[in-house]
Amino acid sequence: MRVTGIMAVVLVIQGVCWAQSDEVARLTILAEKQAAEIEELKERLARIENLLGQQTPPTVQPATYSTRSSETQVQEAPSQVAIQSSALAGIRFSGEFRMRFESTTRGASPSSAGLQTDRGRYRLQLNADKNVTSKLNFRMQLASGAVNNGIAFFQDFAGGVTHQPFFVSEAYVDFHPTPRFSVRAGRMEEVFTDNSRFLWDDDIRFNGINERWKIGHVEFRAGQYPLINPDVFTVSVTSPLTLAGLQPGSVARASQLFHQGAVIDLPSRGRWQQHFTTDIQLYRNPNLLALTSTATGVNATVGPAIGLTTSGPAPGSGNAVRVPGTAILFAQRYQIIRAVYRLDATGLGGNDRMPMTWMVQTARNIGASQLQDALLTTFSIGRTAQTGDMRGLYTYTIKDANSLISQLTDDEIGTGLGVNIATHHFRFDYTLHPNVLLSNYLWVQNERRSSNPAASFFVPLGRETPRTWRFATQIGVSF
Repeated sequence: MRVTGIMAVVLVIQGVCWAQSDEVARLTILAEKQAAEIEELKERLARIENLLGQQTPPTVQPATYSTRSSETQVQEAPSQVAIQSSALAGIRFSGEFRMRFESTTRGASPSSAGLQTDRGRYRLQLNADKNVTSKLNFRMQLASGAVNNGIAFFQDFAGGVTHQPFFVSEAYVDFHPTPRFSVRAGRMEEVFTDNSRFLWDDDIRFNGINERWKIGHVEFRAGQYPLINPDVFTVSVTSPLTLAGLQPGSVARASQLFHQGAVIDLPSRGRWQQHFTTDIQLYRNPNLLALTSTATGVNATVGPAIGLTTSGPAPGSGNAVRVPGTAILFAQRYQIIRAVYRLDATGLGGNDRMPMTWMVQTARNIGASQLQDALLTTFSIGRTAQTGDMRGLYTYTIKDANSLISQLTDDEIGTGLGVNIATHHFRFDYTLHPNVLLSNYLWVQNERRSSNPAASFFVPLGRETPRTWRFATQIGVSF
């Protein structure tokens, strides 16, 4: 009996062990299967991350303006803090929104009407960037603004409750077979853009091609831009093109810009960096650009290109003309040479929150015999990187009536004109948040020369025009 009991206990224990062995084997198989699934999920996650193409944010730079040749590259955006862009299928999205109130006043004179404008405005930009290959990038930008105004993305708070326009501002490809050479083609910023409000308005974009080639501390740049193409083989007697000086029966040649030069990064000394730029702009048939600012000429120059009839001429008149009401520029040619010197300090007294920039630019239109010079000097101190940061800026500008193309230069330093001005510009920025900036601007503008009928010299506003005051306060959000 005792033996029988012992045998029964042994059989029970052996059965339990067999059951546990089967359970262990089953759990082992399940664990191996789950491990394989985890490895497969890791591989899928890695492929998804590679597809999204996430990139680290660019380095924050303290300077206010840049020649875009050196390692320092900053645009006048609501904040200088780089923000991680969202990405979808390798496309990186970013943008900015600015909301502004501004007031412009000018007294009346016997030869000019007074001016008083109080308005709310906004500006919206959406950007999309894609690395197509390791050597080819694509960029697109959509922006607000009136269709007949190529030097402003701001849209007035006007028009009732009608929908506001939104257009293609940038669309280009950037091919860079080597780190030192690149070619861009499409619609883009001009190759020498520095956001200093001297040559170009910071909202202007050009169609065409530009190239950059860097050798050591020197970067050579060139740009070729078609501007106006009348597409008219024979000019008729009644054609608006005659207002630009084209003779009836002649061929209407296109207007173009060829811009080439070099940017030199001079040796740095500790926290101090120096840059020098020299370039020349060669315009072909610049009268056609002036024609866009006349009521009858705009439909012959702008309308055919965009497929729309605009509500009025393009802004930016100011250059001297030979006959009132025409686009026959007083200067026979526009061949503009320019020199720029820029000094940057990453932090005064070792304080990284107090970077400094001083820049001076001079330009001369060697295609004109008088009133051919332009000058800008600007001083900036402070930054807008972190909450509580502040920045102050002062700029003084002179742009004579035959110095630069009025339709392309800044529309805030030159309120309503562009050239034939002397302007003081004050700016103060306060950082509410790394991507939220409060900015205040003040422009004080005087006209420089009056019309002289005896010399066939006519300008829209003369020296007798009262001083123009313009103030703006703005909140900008980047995302």
